[in-house]
Amino acid sequence: MALHVITADRKSASNRIVMVSNFLAGVLLICDYLTYTFDGGSTSADYYGIRIVNFLEFVLWDVVLFVYAMYVSNQLFGTSGLKGQVPGRKRIRAIYIMSFAGVLLVIAAQFSDFLYYFDKFNVYHRGRLFFINNIIPAVGLVLLFTVIIQYRKKIEKIKFLTLLMFIILPSVGMALQMKFYGFSFSNIAIGFTLLMMFVENSILQSREILHVSKLEVRTGLFNEHGCIEELYSLRKKTRLTSYTAVFFDICKFSEINRKYGMKAGDQVLKEYAGKLQKITESKEILARQGSDHFVVIVKKENLEKILDFLKGTDIEFSYGFKEDKKAKVKVSAIAGVYEIDDEKMKGEDILANAYTALLYAKTVSKKPVDYMTSELKEKIDKERLYGSMLLEGVEKGEFAPFYQPKVDIENNKLCGAEALARWFHGGDVITPGDFIPVMEKNDSICTLDFYILKKVCEDIKEWLAEGLEIPTISVNFSRRNLVNENLAKDIDEVVCSMGVPKELIEIEITETNDEFPLGVLKGFVRDLHDLGYKVAVDDFGCGAASLSLLREADFDTLKIDKSFIDNAFEKDITILTHIVNLAKAMDMKIVAEGVENERQQETLQGLGVGIVQGFFFDRAVPKEEIVKRISNKEYAK
Repeated sequence: MALHVITADRKSASNRIVMVSNFLAGVLLICDYLTYTFDGGSTSADYYGIRIVNFLEFVLWDVVLFVYAMYVSNQLFGTSGLKGQVPGRKRIRAIYIMSFAGVLLVIAAQFSDFLYYFDKFNVYHRGRLFFINNIIPAVGLVLLFTVIIQYRKKIEKIKFLTLLMFIILPSVGMALQMKFYGFSFSNIAIGFTLLMMFVENSILQSREILHVSKLEVRTGLFNEHGCIEELYSLRKKTRLTSYTAVFFDICKFSEINRKYGMKAGDQVLKEYAGKLQKITESKEILARQGSDHFVVIVKKENLEKILDFLKGTDIEFSYGFKEDKKAKVKVSAIAGVYEIDDEKMKGEDILANAYTALLYAKTVSKKPVDYMTSELKEKIDKERLYGSMLLEGVEKGEFAPFYQPKVDIENNKLCGAEALARWFHGGDVITPGDFIPVMEKNDSICTLDFYILKKVCEDIKEWLAEGLEIPTISVNFSRRNLVNENLAKDIDEVVCSMGVPKELIEIEITETNDEFPLGVLKGFVRDLHDLGYKVAVDDFGCGAASLSLLREADFDTLKIDKSFIDNAFEKDITILTHIVNLAKAMDMKIVAEGVENERQQETLQGLGVGIVQGFFFDRAVPKEEIVKRISNKEYAK
């Protein structure tokens, strides 16, 4: 959508002219009032006062004409026309010359009575050539009228009509002034016109401020607020269901900033936005949501044109300290598409649907474009409902730990267990795969992690009181918890408050989520070690920074991701062999999870993996069942 923005210089000049015109309006009306105050007075103050204010009145007529010509020129052409070349410059400059000549005429009249004079009673009278004083402004207004008419297409219709009114009112005032004697119709009309100019400029500035508040600085496109406002306006003019919302992010934009600098990155954004504007129509909306996020509300028949553009377009730009270097990059984007299907849908919801489709494309489908389908929308609505139910579930204590045994396959004995959350809701037992992803999104996972830790500590305390020999119990903590700088201390506080020996608790943290820098995780692991806890890295091998993770943080246990166990292809076995050898070289305990059959167990045993967990030996069992496993640690071979 094309944006009309008045330049800063033009607005500044217009404001200055309006300020001067308002000052002149005030002086003119004051002088008009004082003429009647001093007229016919007998004191010396009356004598000099009537002459001074009349002189000012006549001069101001010509000065106002000069100022008004500047205002019209600025509104039409963006400059006063005093310097440089502007359309209609001959007429504009002729008005300036006439204004100057009018002032000289008034000065000359002070030495004669051809314009006006005062009788012996100090009463004002018109002179024989009084009409000349009206002819100069009248001719000037006619010339301005011709300029406004000729270049009317350069301004909005309402502005055109306003400028005409600024000519008509003084013209009517001067016509009345010539016919009727003793009342200053001209002064009143001019004063009223200049005040109208002030009001009109104030309204324009308010509109401009409102307009600018809807724009973002770098590209001049609409911001989120502006996009929503435009959607509201669009809904009043046409059918929203004939449009599609596309929310997209530029791929690897951070690399452009890193390689060429932030200033070059801004230039790329501006050029990219300019190219987008060229392929969007007047009734379509283009907006930037900050960073490298964009939105376009496009007619459905034009969707493919936009998606083709998003596949990649070349952007040329300058960079370097003096911006003397040139570069070209191919800019592509990943997009979420929502075909608007509800006429009454709010703008915020339209953008949210398109953004959700984008998130799905980035995190789940890994496609360059994904669509907000009715199935995906139903899934998201279900997750939202699920999310509120989960929070209530934690508050009501509907969660409890189940324990999956870890078995030493050298002697088939229980050597530990992992605490896994189960949700008891509506008479059903719900497994983590159904609720953990939702809790990860709304951060309620952090509350659940501490809740399960406390429950595990309560169980261990009870088992110790019964005299049982308790193996180490692993408790999972999502990386979402790393936002808490005191995470290790908070964990220690829970364990210590329950009186549980620290060696019976091992903290597992997943390797897959890269939301936080490795340095943050490294500090957390170090803090746990300082407090006396063992730390395991879960799902090792399925993330993008596995080796970096081992280099940065000193884990005690490495848990191999079950995908290597599930497949056991030749390539997986090769990778698995190197992982096991690496862990042994670093003196780390190795645990393989997801072992479901004898073949997997034999393969792992042959590779030197000593501890396994999975359905082949045991499922996750409730507190009452794990007590039996702890009491009799042996599994049948």
